[in-house]
Amino acid sequence: MATIEIAKMTKTLRTERSDTKKELKKLDKVIAVLRDLSTNSMSAPRGKKRRMSASARRKIAAAQRKRWAKFHQQRT
Repeated sequence: MATIEIAKMTKTLRTERSDTKKELKKLDKVIAVLRDLSTNSMSAPRGKKRRMSASARRKIAAAQRKRWAKFHQQRT
């Protein structure tokens, strides 16, 4: 009787393994499609790159220096 139960369990497990392999193949296909979609959308040209003027960079740098000075002044 125990061998019959083991045989049934083995058959059930093999069936489950087969079903799981099929599901994994489906998931691999979906992942491949999503990967293709993401690489295609990322490689598309995005238009002209925005560039910051030298004066704007100077203003931002000066503001950051001011923030750092304030921060270090408060620490001491």
